[in-house]
Amino acid sequence: MKLLKQYGFYIMLILLQFSCYKDKGNYDITPVDKISIGGPAYNQENFQVQQQDTLKIDPVYTFTGDSTKLKFKWYIMRPTVRPTDTTIRLISTEPTLRYKVQNPTGGYTVQLSIEDPSTEIVRSRTYGVSVRLRGAQGFMVLNTKVDNSQDIDVIIDNTKPDIYFGLFSSNNTFKLTDATKLTHLIPLTNPTGLVYVMRKNGGYTLRPNFELLQSAEYWFFDAPEKIQPTRIYQDAFGMNNYMLNNGKIHSTRANNAPLIFTYHASGDYAASHALLMSTYAFLFDAKNKQFLRYNKAAGRVMSIIKNPEDKFDISNIGDRSVFLFDHTMQPSTAPSAANFAQVKPIAYAKDNVTKRVYAYKIGFFRSLATYAESVTEVTAPSFAEGTVYVNSSRSPLTYYAHKNSLYVYDIQNNAVREIYKFPRTDISIDLLKTNGDQLLVGVNTLGKNEGEVYFFRLNAAGSIANDTYLSKYAGFGKVVDVEYKYNTVNMSGVAWK
Repeated sequence: MKLLKQYGFYIMLILLQFSCYKDKGNYDITPVDKISIGGPAYNQENFQVQQQDTLKIDPVYTFTGDSTKLKFKWYIMRPTVRPTDTTIRLISTEPTLRYKVQNPTGGYTVQLSIEDPSTEIVRSRTYGVSVRLRGAQGFMVLNTKVDNSQDIDVIIDNTKPDIYFGLFSSNNTFKLTDATKLTHLIPLTNPTGLVYVMRKNGGYTLRPNFELLQSAEYWFFDAPEKIQPTRIYQDAFGMNNYMLNNGKIHSTRANNAPLIFTYHASGDYAASHALLMSTYAFLFDAKNKQFLRYNKAAGRVMSIIKNPEDKFDISNIGDRSVFLFDHTMQPSTAPSAANFAQVKPIAYAKDNVTKRVYAYKIGFFRSLATYAESVTEVTAPSFAEGTVYVNSSRSPLTYYAHKNSLYVYDIQNNAVREIYKFPRTDISIDLLKTNGDQLLVGVNTLGKNEGEVYFFRLNAAGSIANDTYLSKYAGFGKVVDVEYKYNTVNMSGVAWK
């Protein structure tokens, strides 16, 4: 037995020697260059940036070999994604990261991977990035780009040069098209301000960070067959809310965001324009050529009661089409016993045959009953050929544009004066807004998706202060609409109309 164990030992020794000989060199140690990445420990807010900022990361790393041969890859992802998630994006292959942030707001993880190609050894490091909203307040410019897609860019302060571009496209994964108007609503009773985007067909509700919240069918308890919104209104306290959609008026008393409107008010009418003032809602019925009043409590559109003091037939103005229906006070103004003599709803209507323009003025008695106060022809030159109009919010004046000039019409004296002329003749003035102190003008180049926004200060007489503009902003596509986005701390946005 002892001899058998000795033979077994010698056989194992011989096999081991042969094995070592066959694998000679497998245990030679080849030096491997080492990669080490330093820097701060991971934190959700290692880096804090705003949208459109450039995220800059200069990694701290060491390598014992030739660092010029290293391969770098930077990825951005949400913190909770799986390794196979298709939303993980490669954003750079440079040693240092310079990344323009166009991601929706929120938390992200940025991962750096460094590979030594000679050994295929990879080392990684992660950083937390917090992307914050840019454009929380300012003038939202809805514009159509060269490729006919649209975006919302923001002028933060019209006394400073900054423009933040692409806030809609940065926060959404789909393209915006066919949008016609923006409305920002944030009543005093609700700190959640939302942006409503109206389109030729449909629309969107956007969160304060411009991210999609809902589409237009959710604006209604029972969605109408056609969703073609042209106006959304909410008073300062959020108690009176109206929508004009496909010629019909909808309302809701619930001020919770987002708004949900009732079925449209009954009646044989097709509203083209509305003057909305808290509990008062006046409409121009383009179908029957008459002025109407919406009774929210009854859910009906009704005739305006005729009065012995009427100076025109409020239920029939003939073959004329209204192109502006407003008053000459702040947009938040509503009739009351204190201001009934000053609140003067004015509708400008063009005769469809003669092309003459008439101003229809509606008045209020102390009881706040209405009457047809007056109708006068506007004989001022060029007024009938204007392209866009807006009433002053401080004086009985109406601003309008004709060709490449701005004019102001004095309602009381039926007189007009030119207040500014743009040097270029290849433009179209397509947008006018005012807050009483300033005039906002949207100017587009004819035949191109190229636009500019101008701001002018107004003097006491309603003319342009210093005969020049306060500020000018370029780089937009064709300007479609401008809406001021504000918050409850700064309610100045409600003054623009």
